[in-house]
Amino acid sequence: MLGLWIAEDGSVPREEIQRMLFARQIPLEGFTAERATLFEGGETGESFLRRAAMALLRPGEPLPMAGLARCLAGHDALAGNVLRKYVCLQLSFLPYLRMNGKVTEQKGCFLLGDRLLVAPLGEDGRVDALLPPGIWTELATGELLESRLVCLRGLNAMPVLAGENALLPIGVNDRRTDADDADRLTLHWFDPCGEAACMLADGTVYRVWQEQGVFRGESATDKPWHLIVHQGGQERLIR
Repeated sequence: MLGLWIAEDGSVPREEIQRMLFARQIPLEGFTAERATLFEGGETGESFLRRAAMALLRPGEPLPMAGLARCLAGHDALAGNVLRKYVCLQLSFLPYLRMNGKVTEQKGCFLLGDRLLVAPLGEDGRVDALLPPGIWTELATGELLESRLVCLRGLNAMPVLAGENALLPIGVNDRRTDADDADRLTLHWFDPCGEAACMLADGTVYRVWQEQGVFRGESATDKPWHLIVHQGGQERLIR
């Protein structure tokens, strides 16, 4: 289950939820009877949004209908902004998540596949995550991290990190789950070491390498794609 799914409990008409989401430009994938396991009854406000942000980056975790309706019922723009950000972020990750959707729990964080790590916000935005071995790059800031991440973050700034030598495919479409993953794809190569490769769900393979200080890449696809190298906290557009 990718995209925003709502665990339907009959508390709110579907049309009302759809209207709320449309007004805030939040794409909706659909409804399910599956229980929203990350949520406790009655959660509201920032507590709900912290859990919702985490759920939206865990493929298969629906949001509870009643809680979502309460969250969006007010006039505060924060809820809509937070939900829209993480729905669209997940959808931009689809070229990676379709092949790397397995969730592995870590202390204070979780891995998506083995190259993408999410550090959920605790109470009042506290983050205390034990990172797997290696160098991790925070996508939003470019900061390089090892061993442990301890910080305070706002609701729109939950840390998402890429592992050392990760080649992360990012899609151009962040509004739909049925978009072509290879359409104008951008590969992000983090802290490169020698060479790396990735494959999309349709079998398209991309390979990148460094030769005498020059970054190169190849793929059999005839669709345009780009390569950005992240190294030492800086990023370079290669193609």
